[in-house]
Amino acid sequence: MSVAADIPARRGSRVMRAVRGIVDLVVGGLLCVSPVTSVIALGWLMRRMGVAVERQQGGAPEVTGWILGPRGRGWPTRALGGLAANIRDGVKAALALALAMLPFSLLWLLAWWAGWDNSFNKGYEQAWAGPALFFAGIAVFLAVMVHLPLALAHQAAAGRWFALFEWRQVREVVRNAGWGHVALAFATVFFALPLFASRSLVVFAEGIVPGFADFSPEEVMQVEEIAGLAVAVYVFASFWWLRCWAARIYARAAARAASDAPAPWRIGRFIRLISLVVIWFGLVVLIVVGQFMNHSWWAWAQHPAFGVPWFG
Repeated sequence: MSVAADIPARRGSRVMRAVRGIVDLVVGGLLCVSPVTSVIALGWLMRRMGVAVERQQGGAPEVTGWILGPRGRGWPTRALGGLAANIRDGVKAALALALAMLPFSLLWLLAWWAGWDNSFNKGYEQAWAGPALFFAGIAVFLAVMVHLPLALAHQAAAGRWFALFEWRQVREVVRNAGWGHVALAFATVFFALPLFASRSLVVFAEGIVPGFADFSPEEVMQVEEIAGLAVAVYVFASFWWLRCWAARIYARAAARAASDAPAPWRIGRFIRLISLVVIWFGLVVLIVVGQFMNHSWWAWAQHPAFGVPWFG
C-alpha cells in the first residue's frame, strides 16, 4: 500500500476509535447513574486496566467490550461474554473496595453520629468521641489511600478475588512507583473537585438556575435528572482516564520491582510518602466540606473519587 493510500486508512481508523470512545463514554455514563449498574461500569474499567497493563508489558490483548465476548468460544460466550465478565470483575472490585474502605468509613460514620449528630441533640457529655473517631478515621484513610490506586491496578492485572489485599506485592509496587504515583494522587484529588462542588448545587440552585424556587416538582425533577446524568458522565470519564493511568504506572513499577534494579533511595521514598499523605489529606477536606453541603449519612461510605463510580 502506498503512503497516499495509507493516509485515508489511518484517518478512518482514528475516526472509528473516536466513535467507539464516544459510545463507551455514553454507555459508561448512563450505567453510572445507578448504584447497581455502576458495578458493570466498574467491571469494564477493571478490564480496561488489565488491558492497559498488558499493553504496557508488550502484549496485544483484545479490547474490552460491553456485551460481546471473544470470538471462537461458542455463541453464548460471544453473545454475552463481555457483559458477564464486566459483571464478574465489577462485583470482585466492588467487594474488595468495600472491605478496603470499611474501616475508615465506619469510623467516620460513628464520628458523625457521636460528633455532629451528638452536638445537634445537645449530648455534650460525649463530645470527645466525635473528634477522636474522626481523626482515627483520617489516619486509616491516609494509610489505605497511599496504596489503594495501585492495589486496584494489581487486582485488575491479576484478575483474582481480593488481589487488592496482596500486601507484599502491592507494597513493592508502591515502593517502585516513583513520582508518577504522586502525580496520580494529585490528579485524583483535582478531578474530585467538581464532584464535591456538585454537592452544593442544591444550596446554590437559585443562583445557577434563575427562578428555580418557582419550578414545579416535574421541572425540578428534570433539572435533577440532567445534572445527575452530567455528573455520572464526568465520574465515568475521569475514572477511565485515571484508572488507565494507574495501570500504566503499576505495570512499570511492577517491572522494576521484579528486576534487579537497585531499590529506590529511602529518603526519596520518604519524601514521596509525605507528599502522598498531604495530597490525600486534601481529599479528606473535600469529603468534609461536601458533607456539610449534603448531610446524607451514606455519603461517608460512598466515595466516587476512588470507589464505585456512582455519585448519588
